Amino acid sequence: MTERQPAKMSRRGFLTVTGATGAVVAVAGCGASQGQSRPARTRTRVGGRRIPDPVSFLRTSWSTDPFALCSYSYLAPSPLGLDARTRLAASVGGRLHFAGEAASSLAPATTAGALDSGRRAARAILTSTRAEQTITVIGAGFAGLGCARALVEAGMRVSVLEGRDRVGGRVWTEQIAGVPAEMGASWIHSWQGGNPVTELLRQSGGRALPFDYDSVSGEDEAALAELKPYSEKLDEVDDPDTTTIGDVLPAAPSAALRWAANETYTQEYAAEPGQLAITALQEGTGGSGGDVLLPDGYDSLVEHLQGDLTVRTGATVTAVSHDTRQTVVTLKGGEKIAADHCVVTVPIGVLKAGRIAFNPALPEEKQEAINALGAGLLDKLWLEFDEVFWDRDASNLAWFDHDDPGLWAYWVNGRKAFGKPVLLGFNAGAYAHRLAHHTDEQIVAGAMDALRRMHS
Repeated sequence: MTERQPAKMSRRGFLTVTGATGAVVAVAGCGASQGQSRPARTRTRVGGRRIPDPVSFLRTSWSTDPFALCSYSYLAPSPLGLDARTRLAASVGGRLHFAGEAASSLAPATTAGALDSGRRAARAILTSTRAEQTITVIGAGFAGLGCARALVEAGMRVSVLEGRDRVGGRVWTEQIAGVPAEMGASWIHSWQGGNPVTELLRQSGGRALPFDYDSVSGEDEAALAELKPYSEKLDEVDDPDTTTIGDVLPAAPSAALRWAANETYTQEYAAEPGQLAITALQEGTGGSGGDVLLPDGYDSLVEHLQGDLTVRTGATVTAVSHDTRQTVVTLKGGEKIAADHCVVTVPIGVLKAGRIAFNPALPEEKQEAINALGAGLLDKLWLEFDEVFWDRDASNLAWFDHDDPGLWAYWVNGRKAFGKPVLLGFNAGAYAHRLAHHTDEQIVAGAMDALRRMHS
């Protein structure tokens, strides 16, 4: 595989939300939901400009979501290197199978990777078993739905179990200002060249909106130039599997270098440079071409993928046992479901936390693969305003807080993308973990402080 240098934010749409904080909420504690009468808005004068308070917001906190415990996977330093994902994808005993973005060598950390891995697991089952056998699929995200659809179409009897009260997993579309607010996946990445999610989009009749990552307002070119010689050294490292990007950076990096590393690596991979194996830069994207937003919402693809599949929601799996004859899934409450095969598609964060007990325990090579993959975190904040006070023409807004380089550092301009006065802000890695347990009021206040300083 040829080395892929990190493109700006080429993966960042892949994940982010909890049910506890995923509702549209009016600011200032009025208790009004979106669409109802709005309270009088306040404005703060900054540098001669009046910056309005937001009308409503949506926030995410994937690390506190018990069905995810992360946003998406990343490659941590280990002797396994890229083989970690192949080992995670391997079946156990011919009856227990694994799928999901973390198990994808094609396009990890993307919906394309998740969908491809689910279909791969289905093919493995179909080549080794007779028709009309029973299969339990754990998880109704892109991997689980893709796997189940392929199996049902081949004549298998499939039960899909989902712990949440909805389908889609880490793909979830809400609404803000009358436009789709992606709480999970936002983009189809590398959407040409055979990307399976692009084919879903075509089948569903949905629209694609090309996204321009190079259209940035406020980017610090000097800081990125300071990072460049260190990035070039990554190609010279003898053992990129066990060496982190952070190992190549100075022990006490400047504020500018910290900001540039956040912009280039942390926001891309949802992990700090000291957590990322250099080999992570070699992982594929599963297609070619640029990235696109979905003005009709990612949920339309979930609906199309599910089709007439029946999904049992609210079914939390606590244990999976397996032998040479069958698999048995245990649900919270004690109910047991037996089948010929079981496909596990839960996020890497859930596997790493041991939320599902396996009996017998997973073999050493499987556990090594789980250990070699990190649980990355990238969280979102959507803000709706009455008016636009930022650069209307830039696709992205960058912010360099010299005291906290990387905090509220990247924003997407919803005015340019959707024609509405909406901003989408991101925090990743250590900053996302720091903010995960903050209240809604603290999150919005911190974001507004950054935006007001950006426009002073």
